[in-house]
Amino acid sequence: MKGSRAAASVAVLSAAFRAFYDLHHASYLAYTAARLPADEVPVAVSHTFGLVAANWTTAVARPSPAAYAWNLHASYVAGRTGTRTSQKDDVALMHDDLHLPVDRIATLTGKETATVTALLSAAHR
Repeated sequence: MKGSRAAASVAVLSAAFRAFYDLHHASYLAYTAARLPADEVPVAVSHTFGLVAANWTTAVARPSPAAYAWNLHASYVAGRTGTRTSQKDDVALMHDDLHLPVDRIATLTGKETATVTALLSAAHR
């Protein structure tokens, strides 16, 4: 009984992680491609999703698993470029260059839509 309960928990976590991955993967690739050389893009994105998968229970215990994952990814990319961009620069890149709508950026980064709108407004000043 205990083993089947554990297997069911893993299946639920796996399904939840897979949904998270499916929702965010393409946008992570696009963002990373804008910041890193092409040969580093799949490595960086795989690294992030590997960390998130390995720490999935920690991620889902956070108020925003998306923010947790995004912060891991942004930090990794910054380490690879040697430059930490500001939140407003990242939002502007995603909106202006990658053509992501504000609500998609909010979902991706785990921020409130109003926060993304404010960051975008600040970036355009």
